[in-house]
Amino acid sequence: MAHINQPGGPFQAIDHPAVAGRERELRALADAVRRLVAATVTNTASPADTAALADEANALADRIEAHVPADPPPRYGPGGHEMEGPPITHKRAPFDYVTGICNPAALPVEMTVHMDTDPPKTRGRAVFTTVYEGPPGCVHGAAIAAAFDMVFTSACSTRDASGPTMMLSVRYRRPTLLNVETVFEGWVESFDGTITEVKGHALQDGQVTALAEGVFRHLDRETLNQLAQAREPSAEEAAD
Repeated sequence: MAHINQPGGPFQAIDHPAVAGRERELRALADAVRRLVAATVTNTASPADTAALADEANALADRIEAHVPADPPPRYGPGGHEMEGPPITHKRAPFDYVTGICNPAALPVEMTVHMDTDPPKTRGRAVFTTVYEGPPGCVHGAAIAAAFDMVFTSACSTRDASGPTMMLSVRYRRPTLLNVETVFEGWVESFDGTITEVKGHALQDGQVTALAEGVFRHLDRETLNQLAQAREPSAEEAAD
């Protein structure tokens, strides 16, 4: 199945200075690196072949690094925090660690927002590979917690209650298996104008594998924008 900005998949324009105009090409590069990571943790090449592969990988890294600017691209595109309504996660944060389709460190978890449910829900879908393995054949608990955090963050936006995570608790009820679709769901339980409480679960084949609760501190748009900006270097750092 082709996904966002993959060949044959739906196209999504991304208004980000490091992505706009090459959405499919950058997705293709990120997907290629994902393949390399997956092959790196599962291959059994000989020592000589492994060394040769490392040389080739370093040569490719050298070529890519030649296009890396002195100042790294921003996390968000123009107006990322000003988008009205629930976040279009892949469009707002293409380099996110969990959902970023342009970040090869991300699986990525594919997010959708469903405003027609009561309460509105955010769903994240993922098929975790061996890269994210914890116990044999199972997803690492840290990967599950990270997915919940992003699903809950998106759920907060359905109530205009976005803000940083204060607490995230995950109860692992049964192993979450690799190579099986996992569906994460999150919804707001309460919001008092400052504190947002969110709950959710992870499902595989209709069975709950994990339950989660989160507490978030709502911040206004201006404060969120300030947090998103890179901090100014200290005098000591600037002197280094």
